Amino acid sequence: MRLLKRLPIHPSFYLIFLWFLVTGQATVFFVLTFCLLIHEAGHFFVAKKLKYHLSGFYLAPYGVALNLAECRFLGKDEVKIALAGPAVNLVFAVVIVALWWVLPESYFFTRQAVETSVTLALFNLLPAYPLDGGRVLVSLLSEKISRKKALKVARAINLVFCAIFAVCFVVTCFVNYNPTFALMVVFLLGGMLDTKLEGEYEMTNLFEKKIKNFSSVKLLAVSPNATLGELMRAIDGIRLTIFCLVLESGKTVILTEKRVLSLCMKHPITTTLSQILV
Repeated sequence: MRLLKRLPIHPSFYLIFLWFLVTGQATVFFVLTFCLLIHEAGHFFVAKKLKYHLSGFYLAPYGVALNLAECRFLGKDEVKIALAGPAVNLVFAVVIVALWWVLPESYFFTRQAVETSVTLALFNLLPAYPLDGGRVLVSLLSEKISRKKALKVARAINLVFCAIFAVCFVVTCFVNYNPTFALMVVFLLGGMLDTKLEGEYEMTNLFEKKIKNFSSVKLLAVSPNATLGELMRAIDGIRLTIFCLVLESGKTVILTEKRVLSLCMKHPITTTLSQILV
């Protein structure tokens, strides 16, 4: 009961509950809620294993509890965390289907859960930000272009899917009415526009270290050929990391952790220091 009292509920979740209640599908709503919870659990446990902590979470009918507006992930951690949610939903569905072979009578009680879990997984794998697939796309694009540009691309794809689902909904109004497409449009637009209530994963103690009057630091000399991604992976989780870029002219450029983070926001993580600082 304490968990339910502390669990932040996104305002749109109440609207979705009301819609299911009015349409006589309250059972479907509770099944969806369960599938969302195990979905988020997948993100949470993989993130925790990779040494990230969840600083915010809202139970919402769309998106993921990840705030990727800033480049706070190392290597492919971002991809692993994003794919964990759909993976849990698919594994859950497979396990239940396997149960049907042992207990055939369970089919009538669990069929809805399987369908909902698979649908949730597939929907989240769409390459539209802020769905899981969109976050994976942003992560991969960030290796070639700046993260800000990658986010713009993923959001543009989101709008394309919104247009497609909107057309599908209009068609069903004349053929076979299906409000699911309208809900998908609401989910995608809501998830893209509502960033204030989005959850956030941060690398534990990565950029917010407690500095005393005298604290030891991790000092690293780097060559101009080092990439931004390599610098991100070299940042210490406990000590403040300072990079010294030694140029051929003999000049030394000091890079702090937050300066590296700022550069990652403006340039692909495969960019070398020589391409932007020399």
